[in-house]
Amino acid sequence: MTEPARWVADPSIGWRILLTATPAGPFVAPPDARSATSLDALRRELAAPSPDPVVIGTAGRDLVVSAHHSAVDGLGLLSVLDELDLGPATSSARGIGERPAAHGYAGTVTRRLAEAAFRPPAAVRPRREGPPGEGDVMVELEVAGMVRTADLVHASAHALARLGARRHVAVAVGVTRDPGAGVQDRSALLRLRDVERMDRAAVARRLREAPAERPPVSRAGAVDRVAAVAMRALARRLGSTLLVSHLGEVSAPAVERLAFHPVTAGGTGLALGAVGHSGRTVLGLRARASAWDADGLEQVLEAVGGRLSER
Repeated sequence: MTEPARWVADPSIGWRILLTATPAGPFVAPPDARSATSLDALRRELAAPSPDPVVIGTAGRDLVVSAHHSAVDGLGLLSVLDELDLGPATSSARGIGERPAAHGYAGTVTRRLAEAAFRPPAAVRPRREGPPGEGDVMVELEVAGMVRTADLVHASAHALARLGARRHVAVAVGVTRDPGAGVQDRSALLRLRDVERMDRAAVARRLREAPAERPPVSRAGAVDRVAAVAMRALARRLGSTLLVSHLGEVSAPAVERLAFHPVTAGGTGLALGAVGHSGRTVLGLRARASAWDADGLEQVLEAVGGRLSER
């Protein structure tokens, strides 16, 4: 019997992605929904490691959907809204289909570990006042109009370069292979290096042409064990300067507002989510509380918003 594929990404991370929705009208939460007195507290709780594929929580008028990334990708979170009678929620995202990966699993692990050891991605100096916190910090910023993924990647890389990440800015871009896949994980990554040297046209071209990164699953047990040990040893140099994940322009008549916070992992530990809805785009930035506080993250997000305003 063939051994089933296993999720072998960095085991020190909870790998939970969060979608926050404000229903436009009355909403009945499921019986097992968690609750908190504030949205910040609810997000922190639902971002914590959990074996549950999907967890729902409420805080005031806000609803938060938390899912383990091995079970649901970003667009799959919109399908969860459908199941909660807050649909239809549909996205303009087209997905990358079966775009091939440049390397197999073992080749990807070897290449990324070599990069981490000898040519690591640029890092942004963490900004935190006071002692390290626990869990993740999440902030958001609303900008007018629709923001394309290429514009967001370009603005983010150049904003981070201004903040000290001057060489080898690497941006991992979360994408889906099948936007209509529903509640499952059909995600992939596109990875761009040295983005601080690119203009918008170059970023858009690379997003069209970049091969897909292999997902963090494998059936090769020995490779899994070696990869897990290496990931722990090089965790701070692994990954990318920034992860960007854009859910596209979302139509969701039953929802007043949406915000997306993708998973934070490796490298700088910065993850930037975006979702367009009702003529605006909400940017959600997330990082580990051991290195960042809300004020520090807001400074980064404002720098990104400032670059976007120049487009």
